[in-house]
Amino acid sequence: MNRGHAIITGALGGLGTAMTEKLCGMGIPVIATDRRAEDFDPWRQALPVDMRDLVSFYPLDVTREEPVNQLAATLTARKIDVAYLINNAGIQGPGKPWEMETKTWMRVMNVNITGTFHMTRAFSEAMVNRGFGRIVNLASLAAYQPMRNQGPYSAAKAAVTGYTRSTAMDLARHGITVNVIAPGLIMHPRLEDVDTGTNFQDMAVGIPMGRTGRPEEIGATVAFLCSEGASYITGQTIHVNGGWYLPG
Repeated sequence: MNRGHAIITGALGGLGTAMTEKLCGMGIPVIATDRRAEDFDPWRQALPVDMRDLVSFYPLDVTREEPVNQLAATLTARKIDVAYLINNAGIQGPGKPWEMETKTWMRVMNVNITGTFHMTRAFSEAMVNRGFGRIVNLASLAAYQPMRNQGPYSAAKAAVTGYTRSTAMDLARHGITVNVIAPGLIMHPRLEDVDTGTNFQDMAVGIPMGRTGRPEEIGATVAFLCSEGASYITGQTIHVNGGWYLPG
């Protein structure tokens, strides 16, 4: 059941696109946000024709407090209710511990965890006032099973999982669920552009399912957590990794 709009950060990437299509398929209008405003028009044109009118766009840098707060104020002034918040924006910052630059560390932290905080703070109060909300944060398998030379990313995504559990406790009594998805190796264009010196297809051999994941599998998980069927699930980490990591 559609209770309002969904807002997706980092929407123009592969995962954000899959999330947008799944939520639009449920009849939920999507507010796509991303720093790359120039890419919105071709991105929107690549969506299925029947979904394009359900999508609007606002350029946004989630690391900056004031633009996030201004977006929330703008949507409120336009009487747009955000019932579903998907904190998807994220970046990596590879490097050896003894070579890691402070600016790289801070950038990865700011996008992954501070951006999640900014968005949650800006949109959760209205959810509390309405007595309904779904917040889905994106972590990573790296929070549980780190790869080499990914210290900032692993730390930031672990922070996302802790923040998710805490906010779930705070918001549960207000009819708001807060959950986190920890994707494994999901192939999408932005990941393919990351220079890690790693052959992802070789890595897939070690995954029990024998393949990498698809963006639409993350999109489907987001859609489920936003559905009425997930109304009694909160504070949970949903691992989507083909069996690569099996928590107890």
